[in-house]
Amino acid sequence: MSARRRFGVVLVALAAGAAGAHPGLHHDISAATAAIEKEPRRADLYVDRAFLERLDEELDASLADLDRARDLDASNLRVAAERGMTLSALERDREAEVELSRFLVHGGTAPTFAERAKVRERLGRYNDAISDFGSAIALRPDIELYIDRGLLQESRGDLAGAAAGYEDGRKKLGDAVTLDLALIRVETARRRTASALALVDAQLDRAPVKTDWYLRRADVLAAAGRNDEALANRQAALREAEAAVDRTGSGLSLYSRAKAQAALGRVDDARQDLALVLEKSPRFAEAREMLAKLATADNDKGMKP
Repeated sequence: MSARRRFGVVLVALAAGAAGAHPGLHHDISAATAAIEKEPRRADLYVDRAFLERLDEELDASLADLDRARDLDASNLRVAAERGMTLSALERDREAEVELSRFLVHGGTAPTFAERAKVRERLGRYNDAISDFGSAIALRPDIELYIDRGLLQESRGDLAGAAAGYEDGRKKLGDAVTLDLALIRVETARRRTASALALVDAQLDRAPVKTDWYLRRADVLAAAGRNDEALANRQAALREAEAAVDRTGSGLSLYSRAKAQAALGRVDDARQDLALVLEKSPRFAEAREMLAKLATADNDKGMKP
């Protein structure tokens, strides 16, 4: 098989990346096992099964199959790619980097560049990780990749680089609330208030329920020291949330009102709303977490002299 053909195969195989197990996975592994029993000298069949085993989190079995595949065909680049992905899942990062690099020197795919970026980030090689995220994005622009790279840049204090990356993602991928939120956060931290507000206002114009965007607008204004305007936006958020509660009475609308109440310092009212949310939807994790945070804040306040 040619190198170009091998790269095409691995691109398809690795496209799922870290996808979780699906209902047919054990059936697929059984089918791969049956294929191996018919042709036990074919290295590619062991790699196919190793890929499925990795998705099923049978990582030791995956490595065993990859060792067998390498014994049968040491030139098979898919072995290096899959070994790198599996070793990364085991957080055997130095070994994972060696295997992924062995594959990537011949070209690479977005998932393998992204995986090496995560490995290098865990190893503390931040600039190399950022570069690998960039290589992955060049091959396949993806919101998650932009966010992963941007968060790493933010953690290293490179707010300008993070902002440029989020802007690039918005241009290439179109409307993406996740990227807007990230860019608003960075522009606020950079004190580029007008830019952050423009992003918020664009979302406000489009949002059918505007509570969260008024709250976010208030945060931007408060960070700029414009406290009166921030208060006005929090009050607008509460009015919006109350209208939504009147219309639907849903747990989600009550949760939004609780956030607006808390932002205005009305903690008891926020707790009452959250209690109602959990009566309606006991598994509403965000409401439970917010209620716990409010209780913690009250406890901390009570402990102060």
